[in-house]
Amino acid sequence: MFISSSYLEINYGVNDEIAKFFVDREPPANNLYWKDKLLYLRPAAGYLFIPLIVDLLYRLGIDKQQLISEEFVTTMEQVGHISALEETKQITKDDAISKSVELVKEICKDIDWYNNVINYLANNNNNFFTNLSVPFKALQRGDLFLFSVCALSFAPVLNERIAEQWFALISTLLLLDDAEDIEADKETGDENAFIESGLDASGLKKVEELVETSIKKISGLNRAMGIQLMNQYQQYVGKLKHLLV
Repeated sequence: MFISSSYLEINYGVNDEIAKFFVDREPPANNLYWKDKLLYLRPAAGYLFIPLIVDLLYRLGIDKQQLISEEFVTTMEQVGHISALEETKQITKDDAISKSVELVKEICKDIDWYNNVINYLANNNNNFFTNLSVPFKALQRGDLFLFSVCALSFAPVLNERIAEQWFALISTLLLLDDAEDIEADKETGDENAFIESGLDASGLKKVEELVETSIKKISGLNRAMGIQLMNQYQQYVGKLKHLLV
């Protein structure tokens, strides 16, 4: 399915310039995240994350031109490549963190954010991410992308608001991905938040509470995006009822 700029604008409320930028962008070469993909954007949750988070960051007050700059967007793409290397078990988690540190340390514009990301990924509680992170380990597989924010310049007062939106959006998108892949992940043993929850009524309730909290945060900045993501979640979860134990 081709994702048009009008699709992003109408369904997710994405700013028109941001939507057009990513629709027109070519998939980066030699990047495992986009391996064999002919289009930059696809319906899969992971490929929509970039334009959606950029829109939310813009609504928080970060300069739009900075958000669609080559430095920031290329950094996100390169972190995506590193993440894909880890996901396909070509490198370890520690290797992925080291590669991400090397990627951003020279362009980092916010040393506090940089140090907090490193502390958070090292399971050190001395950072502001810990209380905002999600309760399912399977949903932490997107945490590496936090390094890409190092390429942005923003007021320190925005640190926690950026992290709040970041975790809200990425956890919701990963849940959509997990809902779609649940049968395959059962067979392969890949991480899946629904499987981790126990696939029972109690576990699904915890997932739903997380989604509701996340959607409320997103809707505070972009109501259309929040409505669309909630509709998608409800559609997916409706198909999962027969899997509950």
